[in-house]
Amino acid sequence: MTESEMRKMQEEAVKRAEEMQNRAKAHINRQPEQPPPPMPQKENLTENMPKMPPEKPKEETGGIFETLMKDKERTLILSLILLLMDEQTDNSLILALLYLLI
Repeated sequence: MTESEMRKMQEEAVKRAEEMQNRAKAHINRQPEQPPPPMPQKENLTENMPKMPPEKPKEETGGIFETLMKDKERTLILSLILLLMDEQTDNSLILALLYLLI
């Protein structure tokens, strides 16, 4: 690339940068658009909606241990994974057991 080509490319880059700055300034100086119409009041929106019955509070089941013990197979696989991870077993075996949990 010759020096004149390089200078020409730099001038074009400066022109493009100036054009972008002019567009940005024009956008900032532009008059703001009309604000959108106000939204209807919340009370009006909910009047026509059917009333839902209140949700019943969920009962506490006793914690994580009871939850785990409900599904015996899953609990056994999880304990095997923990045991094998502690023994630093091959990761492919652990991944295979994790796949069974899905």
